[in-house]
Amino acid sequence: MDSPSACYDLPEAAQSALFRLAAEYNQRAAQRIIHALQRRPSSGIFGDDYNHKSLWDEFCHDAQNGPHFDDGDPWDSILDAFLLKEVERLTAAEFEALWLAAIPDVDDLSTACRDAGVIKEEFRSALLQRAGERNLERFEVW
Repeated sequence: MDSPSACYDLPEAAQSALFRLAAEYNQRAAQRIIHALQRRPSSGIFGDDYNHKSLWDEFCHDAQNGPHFDDGDPWDSILDAFLLKEVERLTAAEFEALWLAAIPDVDDLSTACRDAGVIKEEFRSALLQRAGERNLERFEVW
């Protein structure tokens, strides 16, 4: 009879754990950004057609119905500070783990640039996913 360790693929288990950890961090960062956006009043960018109360409401609207802006995306400048703050919260080990989970294939991990932008994009993707799933019917004015 095979021992339990003979059936256990450590590299595969470690990779799976790394991806689960990254997904958890991405969701935590998204939740903190959502909370910050909920605490800021709406800009009124969508006029009187909607009863948006916060920037989060407007972000969700834009994520589901946009893009609404031809000349750049104002959300880039609004979100950048929040995303950067979340990256700066990470310890060196957390940064490395999230970077490893997010990077595409590279030739040499030891020389690949540890770019915070990769992690910021993962956080933004988690935020966009949450915004896209939100029910916005209550904000419509009929």
